[in-house]
Amino acid sequence: MSQESSSSTRNRLRILHLEDDSTDALLVSEVLKQEGVECDITVASNHLEFEKCLEKGGIDLVISDYKLPTIMGDEALTLVRNKWPDMPFIFVSGSIGEERATEVVKLGATDYVMKERLRRLGVAIHRAIEEAGERTQRRVAEEQLQKEQEFLNDIFNSVQDGIVVLNEKLEVVRTNPTVERLFPQLLPFAGKPWGVFFENCTDPNADCAARTTLLTGKAGQSYQKSKTSRGVLDFNIFTFPLIERRTGNRTGVILSLRDVTRELTLHRQLIQSQKMECIGQLAGSVAHDFNNILQSIILTSELLSNSIHEQDPRHGEVDEIRRTAQRAVSLTRQLMAFSRQDSLIPIATDLNSLAQNMGKMLNRLMTGGIIIEFNLTPNLPKVKCDGGRIEQAILNLVINSRDAMPQGGQILISSLYRTVTQEAADAGGLEWHPGQYVCLAISDTGTGITPEAMPHLFEPFYTTKAAGKGTGLGLPTVYGVIKQHGGWIDVTSKIGEGTTFTLFLPALATEDD
Repeated sequence: MSQESSSSTRNRLRILHLEDDSTDALLVSEVLKQEGVECDITVASNHLEFEKCLEKGGIDLVISDYKLPTIMGDEALTLVRNKWPDMPFIFVSGSIGEERATEVVKLGATDYVMKERLRRLGVAIHRAIEEAGERTQRRVAEEQLQKEQEFLNDIFNSVQDGIVVLNEKLEVVRTNPTVERLFPQLLPFAGKPWGVFFENCTDPNADCAARTTLLTGKAGQSYQKSKTSRGVLDFNIFTFPLIERRTGNRTGVILSLRDVTRELTLHRQLIQSQKMECIGQLAGSVAHDFNNILQSIILTSELLSNSIHEQDPRHGEVDEIRRTAQRAVSLTRQLMAFSRQDSLIPIATDLNSLAQNMGKMLNRLMTGGIIIEFNLTPNLPKVKCDGGRIEQAILNLVINSRDAMPQGGQILISSLYRTVTQEAADAGGLEWHPGQYVCLAISDTGTGITPEAMPHLFEPFYTTKAAGKGTGLGLPTVYGVIKQHGGWIDVTSKIGEGTTFTLFLPALATEDD
């Protein structure tokens, strides 16, 4: 319990009296007895005794003469106020004068009593103690209010969602640091209409939601996209009425801006992954049954071919049946690769050597003006893979790059070792997993892939090429091969600048053969 408030639990006051005249000190003590002030008085006759008593504590009130040989009254007042700001302090002096007495009250003295009017001292003490108690209660209440305000501010500033407080005109009154980090280009916010955060609003009902909340007092919700310091983000916006606790009146609206970009991205990836899984199962089932039918056609056509003389016109027709069936078998193998139903023969493989050995063949496939370059990081760990399938994946990607550069350009085949952390895997998407990977990237300077086409890249029979220019099974085959090896594909593209397909394959920790 504080020194200045402790008297509320005791019947007797503890008074420190700074007085060098023992007669005056005794007179004060007698007057207080006569006035019915129950107290214990400690007299200090000089500044050393006074400071020692202050250090010891246990004081409810200080009485002081104004002029003493070793200390002045205003100096004593300063010592007390520095230690106990609310301690009652009364000057009892015969020499202070009315004008100076008024000044010391302004400096912090509680009251003053002239020695020739000591009968007033009891009343002054009672009033000083009462006022001190009120000041203490007020100060405690103010400190509590300040702590509550700081606590609420800490909560307001710690929330990771953006918080915007609007007035009745739907103008910004206050924001938390999250909003300031997201929209630094809009600072200062105060007084601006809340729609400034969503000038390119994708939800026409967004403004209505805030107004409806203000008018009805009901919470609302809307979705919007907005350009922020972290790029274009998706926001789930909750609107809540701001209600004045004292009157119950609605004085504004509180907005909670929650960034749901990642959640929406993961949801889209999950839907895409489920769709691809269903397509893969269907494609694999169809391809497996269709392959059996084709094998029967090929076998029958070979038997017919052997039974017909080569000069017979029907011999060529039978051979055409066999060749067409064999091309269909090739397509079914691609479908089975996509659905990951065909078998692999994995061995420890150096991806750098595999890619370099394909160099001559890849160059022969290039049309005029297209250059293939390599940028392979030396001494990479090996990966356990089916070399033939990985070559097929590289071949499909390089051909796609070639077709994306009708006017010529550059294809870069590069490799690197990469550690994927849990944080990077979370940011990458559902197919990413933490671990050590050897990456093989095929980059081109072609036309790029449109955002509309990006979600469909690996779907069977989806193609952006002209009719007759592609089967739509090249990229699905690559997807199936890499997934079957426990990896994934990362695609980045920019219209007019080119595309990069990066294959992630798990690195072997040892020279595992």
